Amino acid sequence: MGVRSYVKGVFIATWTGIRHLFMPRMTLRYPEQKLDLEGPGYRYDAKQGTGLPGFKGRHILFMDKCTGCQLCAIACDGVAVAIDMQPVKKGKPQNKKDIWPAVDYGRCVFCGLCVDYRQDVQVNPGLKPINQITVGELVLTHTGDYKPVTKVWDMRYSGPLYRVRAYGKPEPLVCTADHRIIAVSRPPSNKKDGRLLRATAPLKFYKPAELKAGDYLVSPIVRKVVRTERYEKDVPMHRGSRTTRRLSLAASPDLFRLIGYYFAEGSCDGGRRVNFDFSDTELGTYAKDCGGLIESFFGKAPRVRKNGLHGTRLVLDSALAEDFFSQFGKGAPNKKVPDWVFFAEPEKQLEFLKGEWQGDGCRVRQARQKYLNITTTSKTLAFQLQSIYARVGVVATIDTERSPGKLQSFHVNVFGRWAIKLAKMWDVPFDHEPTKHADKFHIDERYVYLPIRKIEVEEVEDHRVMDVTVEDDHTFAPLGLATSNCVDACPFDALYMTNDYELSAYDKMGLKYTPDMLAVPPKLDQKTVKVKMDSEKGTTSHG
Repeated sequence: MGVRSYVKGVFIATWTGIRHLFMPRMTLRYPEQKLDLEGPGYRYDAKQGTGLPGFKGRHILFMDKCTGCQLCAIACDGVAVAIDMQPVKKGKPQNKKDIWPAVDYGRCVFCGLCVDYRQDVQVNPGLKPINQITVGELVLTHTGDYKPVTKVWDMRYSGPLYRVRAYGKPEPLVCTADHRIIAVSRPPSNKKDGRLLRATAPLKFYKPAELKAGDYLVSPIVRKVVRTERYEKDVPMHRGSRTTRRLSLAASPDLFRLIGYYFAEGSCDGGRRVNFDFSDTELGTYAKDCGGLIESFFGKAPRVRKNGLHGTRLVLDSALAEDFFSQFGKGAPNKKVPDWVFFAEPEKQLEFLKGEWQGDGCRVRQARQKYLNITTTSKTLAFQLQSIYARVGVVATIDTERSPGKLQSFHVNVFGRWAIKLAKMWDVPFDHEPTKHADKFHIDERYVYLPIRKIEVEEVEDHRVMDVTVEDDHTFAPLGLATSNCVDACPFDALYMTNDYELSAYDKMGLKYTPDMLAVPPKLDQKTVKVKMDSEKGTTSHG
């Protein structure tokens, strides 16, 4: 038995050697030959906690652009702490401090601080998917201001993808494991029920895995206020004609209530006609109020027509009126609030919300509570209404539904104490006086605090994710929730990640790269061999 095993072993070893004589060489004659790993973009192995080679490359430093502002180190702080500023005398006029970034690749995680490429982001002043945002566009930041985008990042990601669902938002925030979210980690109370305290501080950046159900995400309240005394415009009287008439309207609270009626019930028809549709039960109330406002601002009363079995239509034939109302959108799904209305004074916006609710809203009565509701098929308008409610000190929530054969609808709801407060500000009856309120939300001068309902996670491979770099504040608001922007935050493009040069192309054993090393591209004159890497099996083969 021993002889047979010995002969068998010799045969297998000999055959293996002979067989590999006819196979491609799997080793390289280093350093004459070096690897050229195939595969574009960034990829991060969350299980190993390392960046996989062949994707995002290394940092390149352009010393003629670097000003020593330290934004790259600030952005990296709290993520990997891989960038620090080192003093080096270079005599560059734009960098009077003579401090430059150095990168420790022993710490660098090649971070992908990104959100899903379909994630909606609050822009000035609407809503837009991040894959449609361009450089220069204004996005909402954590300060409640709108700041320009200086760079757009489009990458591929492998690892855990988080879906953070917050009360009050119709969709989850979908982001990578390293995308930092501004939040409040709420501590538990001392009672046995395990409830979380209503703490609104401290605000910190958290990775999604560091958050739990009940923690507060924050939605910045827009701070900008634009005071408009009059709306004025030269309106063409005929298509292609140079003949114009001057439209001049007093930008009073009454005008804003009329605009609210249009968002709820209005439509433009044929370039010279505006319609407002009400039910017959509203003929002596809201329809009467709307008709009076139309006559006050446009100089003639609208015609009253029957609209179906139980409807009433106010018809105004006026090119001036049609031009004015068309700026708010033609067709219910396309309606959105323009800048001069969105940034108006609170007292005017309160009347705008009142007109919108009187035309398209209702009081919802349930067994345990009553609330105010507005329904729209415009997703942008729903988020704008939520922001405007916050500007007047009211918390509003959004939920959504899609019925078969119908457009997706968005319900903007105001619950509990916020509904009572809003009804008093509108001076409308709201028969609801509970002894206690159990709402989950909080609001102050800067933020609306929305508790996390659920956090879900899934593993993805080669998933498209995007991020933006934002001037000054370095935050933006997907779904109106404050988060960090991309870690590569240099506004001068002096230090950035590149796919052109791999770390494997350097003759260096250490992982700490000084500013001088980052500023020097590698020598690429040696012979390279293309290698295909199977990241799952950890094996390579020659291409």
